[in-house]
Amino acid sequence: MARILIITSRLAEPIVRSALSRARTKHSVDVLVMPVQIAAFLNTNYVASYLKDLGVKNYDYILLPGLTSGSGKIVEEAIGIKTVKGPINAYDLVDILELDDLGILSPNEPADNVLADIFTERSKDMLKKLEEELVRGDSVLVGKLRVPINPPPIRVATEITEVHRLENNVLIEKVKKYIDNGADIVVLGFEALNPHPDEVVRAIKVIKKEFDIPVAVDTSIPSELNVSLRHGVDMIINIDLTNIDKIDYIDKDIAVVVIPMDPSTNSIPSNPEDRVEILEKTVNTVKSRGFEKIFADAILEPFLRTFSSLLAFYMFKRRNPSIPMFAGIGNVTELIDVDSVGVNASMVMLCQEIGVSIVLTVEKSVKAQGSTLETKIASQMASLAYIKNSPPKNLGLSLLILKDKKRYEEKFVEKPDIVAEAYEEEKPYTLDPLGVFKIRVNHDLGYIEALYIGKKGRILIKGRTAKAIQNKILELSLVSQLSHAMYLGRELMKAEIALQLSKNYVQEMPLFTKPRFIKIY
Repeated sequence: MARILIITSRLAEPIVRSALSRARTKHSVDVLVMPVQIAAFLNTNYVASYLKDLGVKNYDYILLPGLTSGSGKIVEEAIGIKTVKGPINAYDLVDILELDDLGILSPNEPADNVLADIFTERSKDMLKKLEEELVRGDSVLVGKLRVPINPPPIRVATEITEVHRLENNVLIEKVKKYIDNGADIVVLGFEALNPHPDEVVRAIKVIKKEFDIPVAVDTSIPSELNVSLRHGVDMIINIDLTNIDKIDYIDKDIAVVVIPMDPSTNSIPSNPEDRVEILEKTVNTVKSRGFEKIFADAILEPFLRTFSSLLAFYMFKRRNPSIPMFAGIGNVTELIDVDSVGVNASMVMLCQEIGVSIVLTVEKSVKAQGSTLETKIASQMASLAYIKNSPPKNLGLSLLILKDKKRYEEKFVEKPDIVAEAYEEEKPYTLDPLGVFKIRVNHDLGYIEALYIGKKGRILIKGRTAKAIQNKILELSLVSQLSHAMYLGRELMKAEIALQLSKNYVQEMPLFTKPRFIKIY
């Protein structure tokens, strides 16, 4: 048990005492309220002088507010007590006081940052250990990538669609982007009915020359399958009973993904039992042709048929535990008007439960942009939850983007002299005589672009944050009215959020609209 003195401000005192009453701490804790209103106004020189004058002693730790400026070492040197920084928000003191050892905290960084780094590092160690154990466990090599027969980890494959339409430089940029966002395998997609064997060869060679990542081709067209097998592809997707006899090149080192296409109907059976039987027959047929690295894909279907298709995956895996599985979650994400992050995370968690080793995502539509990163993070969350045998929360990483786990509410201690209600109303707007700005978001390059048109000519300002562009506008003296400056601040912040979330930005239009249900009565 440690003796701890918490330093706080007048404004934060009620929150601190509330946190102390709720914390299940084994430590002895006292609270000292400094004669300042806001904790962020504190600096360590002042705290050191104040505590020295009080003659503070007999504590193991001094816990400063997270936003205190300066280093806690200044306080420690002045009074001889180890001094560390607590959380940025006093609401989070509960978690800090329940730590066994406050010695892990920093005199310079808020506890939030330190603990986040610790949790992230622990998660990193667990994921690294999982990869090391995979080398000794049951797995399949796809190119140089080791894929478990039974997850975790789940590997992420990202498909690039209509590759035959892409110039080499565009294709390279897309592959680089997906690798940077966590893709383990790059999948090349072409036209469903029109064969492009020459384009298949071109794309494989371009990617293999530039990147050391497994390349897969998603096609059911025999001519494309055969050139893929002959020109260094690592995986082919969509082998079935209707095209296996048309493959004239066999390489046992190339992984193949088989699907349950019924040759008598040329369709995927809707009944899970029938689907599993066709899939098993396909696996055995492909194996008899000489392929050894076989993945089974029971075909994940959009919502309202998703459960039935998941059941086919589950049944197949129970009957064939030694065969790795592959699932295209993009089939679900692309066919529902819901933000992709929640759909991708949910599908990855379900894939972990039923034993899917590779999930395929696609970023074809605007609403699915960012799916590679979302799927990668979800796959790591699934791995960590599996290792810890716990729900996927408090793992050191998350997919909380638009919502928070906790609500912080700051209260004013100062009583206002006047309360003025603000209403949104149209008022006449006077243009800035110095000039105007057109603002857009360039998602391809990852920039906010503000085009000034006015007395100083036409100036295009590019930046990745609202703050960067605002600073340049001020530096160039391109604003002469306070109302214009406030307008630009508002619009540039909207543009920055749109850039971060891959949303459309339209100047002077709302960035978000709250969804509504349909009232029928």
